Order: sequence, then structure tokens, then C-alpha cells
Amino acid sequence: MNYDAIFFDIGNTLFFYNYDFLRELLVDRFGALVGTDELEEAHRVTIRTLIAERVPLKGQDVLWRETYSRWFRLIGIDEDRIGEAMDAVRTHPFRHLFWARMEEGTTETLDWFRERGLRLGVISNAEGQIKRLIEHVGLDSRFEVIIDSGVVGVSKPDERIFKQALGAVGAEPARSIYVGDLYDIDVAGSRRVGMTPILVDRESRQKEPGCLTVARVADLPALKIFSGIA
Repeated sequence: MNYDAIFFDIGNTLFFYNYDFLRELLVDRFGALVGTDELEEAHRVTIRTLIAERVPLKGQDVLWRETYSRWFRLIGIDEDRIGEAMDAVRTHPFRHLFWARMEEGTTETLDWFRERGLRLGVISNAEGQIKRLIEHVGLDSRFEVIIDSGVVGVSKPDERIFKQALGAVGAEPARSIYVGDLYDIDVAGSRRVGMTPILVDRESRQKEPGCLTVARVADLPALKIFSGIA
């Protein structure tokens, strides 16, 4: 099948957490004695636990609170200051920078799809900072539509957020792909509207995903479904 459009998730798909930026905040304002590697490992442990408990299905606000409260507790932030630390993240004037890290090859992969005529878009559960993030790294010209749940008021896996993105570029679900890292949110949600899901599974967590998988976005062009447009 030929495809006309490909849509992407943001967190842990196109962008990744900037642990150095968070560490600077925690050290300067809360006196945290934590290294970047320790922050990253604690984040991974937290995310794995939340996914196992299916917390992402409870909505973006719940997921955000549970992520940071558990994460900060795990790295040893004083219990009576965890709420303050969370507020410092949520109200940071440059909070888009907490996710401003990209893997090598991401930009080139986006351009690979555009050069072959696919229309690109973003569908992300977030808090309203996605457009600013994409502009910050200079990728805004690559995407025809950027759908941020914090802006539009509906979150994945709700079918409406996918349909809004499809409608914005005039793409048919059956000729569109969605790439994301959470099975219950990204794969299940996009599949329900008739899109072809691709799971970014960096740690091979999903043993029987029942869909196409890649370890990173830069691996997408190697999939057989794109052989006809190479």
C-alpha cells in the first residue's frame, strides 16, 4: 500500500528528556545531589512502572503528576519539597526545554519522508508546549499540523485527536501512519481510527506487539512498507 501521510508522537519518539536541564534546576533550587545518569535511570524505572500500571490511560494530567512525584521521590528529593519541585518544572518559563533532546538521524528521517511526498504531522499528549519545542529546534517547517492535547483539549487514545490531525492535512486513515512509543495510547488509538501504527520500542518491552516496531525513528525507512517509496 502507498501512504500519503505520517504522524509522530513527541516524547520518547521524536524528542527525549533533557536530563542535564532538569539536573541544573534541581541542584540550583533544591540542593539535589544527583547526577545526570542517576536521573535518567530513575526516569526509566518510573516510566516502566507507570506503563505496567497503565497509568497513561488515566490522562495526561495524572500521568504528569505520577511521573514527577515518583521520579523525584526515587532520586531523594525531600518529601516536603516534592510538590515545590514539581511546580518549578510545570511553571518553568522555558519548560519546552525539558524535552529538547533529539537522537541523531531524526531530522534526516523526517526529510526522507518529505522528499518522497509524504505529509508530516504531530499528535502528542502534552501540556501546550509542543509548538514552541518544535520551533526551538527548527523543525516547524517539516510539519503541516501540530496537535497538542493541552491545546485542543482531547488526548490520545481518544479517536478525536487523530481525526483532527487527519482532517487538517486531508489524509485518509487507511493511507496514514502513526508512530509512537506507548502501545495502549499510540498503537491502540491510531489503529481504532484505521491508521497503520508503528511502535517505537527502544527496550523491546512489548513482546508480542502485533504491529510494526522500530527501536528508533531513524530506523523507519528500512521497514518493508516503505520499500515502494525508497
